[in-house]
Amino acid sequence: MRRGVQKSVQVDPSLIEHPVFHLGYAKQILGEIPMDIKQDLSAEDFKLVFNTPLAAATLVAASSGGGFDMIKELTSASQFMASEAKKGGESGYGELVDSLLAAILGMSKDEGKTLEMQYEKSQDPKAMIAQVRQTVVNGWAVVAALPGADGFAKWVLDVARAAALAKTGGHFGFGNKSEIDAQEQAALDDLAGIMVVPAA
Repeated sequence: MRRGVQKSVQVDPSLIEHPVFHLGYAKQILGEIPMDIKQDLSAEDFKLVFNTPLAAATLVAASSGGGFDMIKELTSASQFMASEAKKGGESGYGELVDSLLAAILGMSKDEGKTLEMQYEKSQDPKAMIAQVRQTVVNGWAVVAALPGADGFAKWVLDVARAAALAKTGGHFGFGNKSEIDAQEQAALDDLAGIMVVPAA
């Protein structure tokens, strides 16, 4: 349930002309009500942000081969996201992430399906990876200037790291490894380079 107005604030009429007002973030700046990312963003921008964490995990998982190991890595990333969502607004990553997790928890399966990013099919794995990476770039472009962007970046990197740390390799459960290999680390470094919070 959204809290009511906590304090009376005189709004400078010029603020209404500022682009941030039209993004729906004037109320966060004024400290009146908590963030509701699904309501505050356009449908297109919310879709990008919604897809960013698993796109980041996919980028890492695909960096070292893919296949069955990739499925296990993405499952691990999804489980990490689910565990954070169950904390009920206390993920520790900030209000932006908590708002996104709350929105995800409130979705039906059908709604979640409609929000999934559709990629252009290609026989070239590099072309597919480039599309997934662009989703992260575009999602971060939406988030970068918002309150809590730094927490969002940390969370997305932790989702991707959960994929990298999934036990992979081996046969029938034997010989599995949960180490971050050089390709996965390079992908994590690439993600960190994308999600840099702009200087104030």
